[in-house]
Amino acid sequence: MATKLPVPETILELVVDHTDSLLPSATFCAGFEDGTWRSDDLSVDLINWAADWILPTQELEGYNHATGTALLGKALSRVYATIDFERRGEIGELLLHMILRKFYGSSRLISRIYFKDAANDTVKGFDCAHIVDTGASGELELWLGESKLYKDSYGAASAIYDELKLHLSRDYLRYEFAAITDKIPDDYPHRDKITALLSRKTSLDRTFKSVVVPIFISYDSEAAGRHKESTEEYLADLRTEVMNNWKSLRDRYENWTLPRQIRAHVFFFPMDTKAELTSAFDGRLKAWQALTQN
Repeated sequence: MATKLPVPETILELVVDHTDSLLPSATFCAGFEDGTWRSDDLSVDLINWAADWILPTQELEGYNHATGTALLGKALSRVYATIDFERRGEIGELLLHMILRKFYGSSRLISRIYFKDAANDTVKGFDCAHIVDTGASGELELWLGESKLYKDSYGAASAIYDELKLHLSRDYLRYEFAAITDKIPDDYPHRDKITALLSRKTSLDRTFKSVVVPIFISYDSEAAGRHKESTEEYLADLRTEVMNNWKSLRDRYENWTLPRQIRAHVFFFPMDTKAELTSAFDGRLKAWQALTQN
């Protein structure tokens, strides 16, 4: 049976946790240091988490001081290798992975990015597939996520709605579930139970009683731009901003016409600027790729 591996550290903090029967939400923040939003420190986190996000469990089990550089280099080679990095979505997918693993105790079911044919390919389908053990009589939840790294939250939500309309259709789900099942490692805990849940023989009505759809929305935050420290004033300002965004999204969510009912959980990630974070990550990624390329 696969070993449950420890997760890396992160500077991310849960700053707003909002309970709602229809659309619960949580907000995460990187904070400030020396008067600036911590985009550079977060880019270090993203690099450090890449192996956990991408590599198979068997390879992660061999991750140590002797193999770490080579394995991390292998993981980072799968991300992307392009000058057009501003339009890539990998950072949002990786941040969603980090949040689910660190704050919700999930285990990654498969890594879609690991199976890309080429580094600059885009991966179709849900942006993550994780399992959360609820601890309630052995009940498992399948978390199928969507993420958007945008400058504005409204545009991010609109893009996610468009993708969900496609990804939740019957034919698409059957194709997606078959693709996921084919890639589940043989020694994955509860493999038989998960395979049965995703089987064509199991009604989607039944399957979706065990499915949660995490929706990751990042955006350029006016509150983050107005402050230089993680003070009580900043957190109050941020909470007001986030709750306004949540109310707007909830109103729209009630009117979404999706192919099936879902349980969604929204994760907001307000940034100073998307451009600052993507630039910091791209610089570190390409430095690592240059260092570890054969």
